[in-house]
Amino acid sequence: MHVLTKIFIVLVALLTVAIVPLVAVNVTNEGKFQAKYKDAVASASQIEAERNNERTLWQSEKQKVEGKLKEAEISVAALREQVSAKASEARTLAVELSGTKATQASIASSLEVLAQSNNSNGELTATLVAEVRALRTSIFDAEKRLAEIQTQFDAKESELEVAVAARRALQEELKRLTETKDDALATIAQYVATVGELPKARAGAVGERVVATRNISATIISVRRDDGMALAEINAGSRDGLKPGWILTIGDGGTFIGNLRITEVDVNRSVGVVELEDSAARGEVRVGQRAVARAGE
Repeated sequence: MHVLTKIFIVLVALLTVAIVPLVAVNVTNEGKFQAKYKDAVASASQIEAERNNERTLWQSEKQKVEGKLKEAEISVAALREQVSAKASEARTLAVELSGTKATQASIASSLEVLAQSNNSNGELTATLVAEVRALRTSIFDAEKRLAEIQTQFDAKESELEVAVAARRALQEELKRLTETKDDALATIAQYVATVGELPKARAGAVGERVVATRNISATIISVRRDDGMALAEINAGSRDGLKPGWILTIGDGGTFIGNLRITEVDVNRSVGVVELEDSAARGEVRVGQRAVARAGE
């Protein structure tokens, strides 16, 4: 065998001995790195889902509290108008009572003058007495009416105080919810600062939330369920500006039912996956319910 051939064989053997350990180490590290990457992706997905859930719950509670606050303000305004009307009516009756008393005093004075002058006769006296009795009856009725109005006025004032207290309670509840939202955002910011930004999904992929660019209100026209997953179809599509990745809020009247994450968009129809559905507490997603998207959410 030629000397160069022998030298080449030795070099190949040496390279083989040097490369095999490197390949083994590379295979071992690759498995570990893949496992760490999968764990990080799973953790980020869980944090994203928790953040979306907290944001949805906060929005729902905020809307309820704002609705109650508006109702309380309307009730307070109505009570104030009623109180003002009752006060005006009380002042009118007080003026009428004062005028009636003045008339009674004038008639009494006239009776005295007639009695002293001995010029009154029986018919005039009877007429004046009847007028005095009628005036006394009117005074009694006016005083009774004034007492009733005063009672109603006091009741309305009490109702107004209750409404004002309820309004303050609602304002405190709204403040508490706002603080809860700030705490949740601070927790998320702390996580991002510790772990890093959440990985971005590819555009249009399932699980990616795309911010809505306009307000849309649609109706659920079909619901399909398979292996624990619910798919819902709505009567809005690309001509309405809807895009894959949008998240719509599903509601039944004033009750929050769940979220609809859009996955497929046609011209006038769209299909999405139902999320946050709780059939035991709030009921299932059904045909006829409303799905709403708000710009910026």
